[in-house]
Amino acid sequence: MIRIAICDDNSVHLQTASQRVDAEMKQHERKYSAKLFHSAEELIHEIEQNGYSPEIAVLDIEMDGEDGITLAKRLNQYLPLCRIIFLTSYIDYAPEVYEAEHIRFVVKKTADQFFPAAMTKALSSLDANRTVVPSIITREKGTSHVIPIPQILYISKVGRKSHVYCEDMTYSDYRRPADLIPAELEKYFIHCHQGYWVCIHAIQELDHMEFVLKNGTRIPISRNYREDARKRFFDSMIHGI
Repeated sequence: MIRIAICDDNSVHLQTASQRVDAEMKQHERKYSAKLFHSAEELIHEIEQNGYSPEIAVLDIEMDGEDGITLAKRLNQYLPLCRIIFLTSYIDYAPEVYEAEHIRFVVKKTADQFFPAAMTKALSSLDANRTVVPSIITREKGTSHVIPIPQILYISKVGRKSHVYCEDMTYSDYRRPADLIPAELEKYFIHCHQGYWVCIHAIQELDHMEFVLKNGTRIPISRNYREDARKRFFDSMIHGI
């Protein structure tokens, strides 16, 4: 059963979006449950208070209160596996939606043409079990944790375990850091020491033979990794990731 959240502050548009979702799910012969929300606040309340975790979210952008793009950013943080489809009346928002991870941007007046493809892409992504937000997935004692890259400070290997350090939590995994980090996510990390991989987003400065992170943590840079680590750091400052 696929959980789908639909959020639009216009009741007519909310029902229309619901009908579009229903038609596509029937077309794909998928079982689903949909919840309708009239505001971002309603949806966030359901997530925070009741543990609601939609796998697909269809969001309007221009709404009273919190707008859909801000809502999408919060969903990226709370639910990095949630596939987001923007369904809006305004094409002008097209550049801004890239501030949040999403599957597709669809303008309501052309939804008959483009919404089916958006739902197909969301379902395909769901079937492939891919994270929408770039994330590390740790596994320990039968429990998996999806950790978005922006939340990670660094990864270290201590003994037989890898530890993923975030600002308010640490996760463990028996795989080596090199195996824990998928090839497509290697660009987000700098291997600066035999046992340390630093997330580039978390680096505040380079201080001689150490990276200083945004929370004040100092990570050593060993001589063997110094040249490559410094190059990666300066390249990221100039060109981004």
